[in-house]
Amino acid sequence: MATVGYYSMSNGQGLASQVDEITNNGDTAVDVTVPDAAQLSALDTLYVVNPDNNGFGAEYMNNLADITAAVNNGMNLIIFDRAVSNAETILPGGSGITAVRDFASGSDVNVAAGAPSSFTNGANGTITDSTFDGGNQSNHGYVELSSLPAGATPLLTTSDPTHIVAFTYPVGSGNVFYSTMPIDYYTGATNSNITQAEIFTLFSNTSDILCFTRGTLIDTATGPQAIETLKVGDHVRIIDGDTRPIRWISASKVGGAALRRNPKLAPVRITAGALGDGLPLRDLVVSRQHRILVSSKAAKRMFGLRDVLVSAIRLTELPGIFVDTAMDEVEYFHILFDEHQIIWADGSAAESLFTGPEALKSVPEAAREELLSLFPDLALPDQNLEPAAYIPSGKLQKRLIARHLKNAKAVYQTFN
Repeated sequence: MATVGYYSMSNGQGLASQVDEITNNGDTAVDVTVPDAAQLSALDTLYVVNPDNNGFGAEYMNNLADITAAVNNGMNLIIFDRAVSNAETILPGGSGITAVRDFASGSDVNVAAGAPSSFTNGANGTITDSTFDGGNQSNHGYVELSSLPAGATPLLTTSDPTHIVAFTYPVGSGNVFYSTMPIDYYTGATNSNITQAEIFTLFSNTSDILCFTRGTLIDTATGPQAIETLKVGDHVRIIDGDTRPIRWISASKVGGAALRRNPKLAPVRITAGALGDGLPLRDLVVSRQHRILVSSKAAKRMFGLRDVLVSAIRLTELPGIFVDTAMDEVEYFHILFDEHQIIWADGSAAESLFTGPEALKSVPEAAREELLSLFPDLALPDQNLEPAAYIPSGKLQKRLIARHLKNAKAVYQTFN
């Protein structure tokens, strides 16, 4: 559940048409009137549209330094651009790209290998090279593949796979997502296969797998047990000392080719003792977005609560916690209870699967179908989901960890 600011270069503020794409994805929408440091500081993502076919908004350009700084500090930037020519001037870290405004293949949009399956197999149907087409000049040009920034992942192309219609790449601690196709325009009646919520899936959910890895020891009613040996009905110990039965468990493998193509699928390794108080008891390896319990005086001062959940990727600022790029393949396990729970994994407190919109999209298609057949209410847009502990926004998580790092304090502290 991210805080997403929405902004139009032509209007100098957000457009009402952008709101549904954010809220239907389970996120909080914030109208950005000036994309300066003050307004950007509260955002996890800035979602920008440029409706102008001839250039870029002066206000956006005047605040580009603040936007670039925010991306470097962890914000995501999403841009749907109709002008295309000189796009390198609006993209943080993108000064070397070659952008070409061109309508020769405007209505021919293909799905690249980097597009997540949660987008191409969405709720309204399968999106393929043919079902994506049909818009009136649906893309306004392309970026040359050879000019993409380091670490970029192509998402959409024209019929020429070297002509990139949409791509994502890392900048500092954040990411930039750029599209020459105003995908928000081609939803619903124009293309029934694409829902508004799926727009953000294409850009923001390429790596949001929320799970443990094979070998993680989970505390059960009968003692620690490797997660791959657990089954439905097994009782797992939760943070208050009670137990809860597993309602659903699933696994998915990410092979070496997928890891090389999308390094963001690599897990985070939390080495033994890195959290404090001797925890975890052994190396804990989880997906980047899997949340770990932070229990500290700093959390108490910031939020009025000593216990909050923080994504593992945010913890990598701390010693002994890092993205493990040395693994040849990863097997991820999802574990679900009747409610969101905090359980004990390798001795540390970590969340179970939280079945919000983003988490559901991270589950592989076949497993998602099985899950929804068992729990059809999960598909309802108005389900009232309660997290097991407070989940700060990404920006606030970053600030919390920065405080711990500055003061050399453990993120898991024993309280009297």
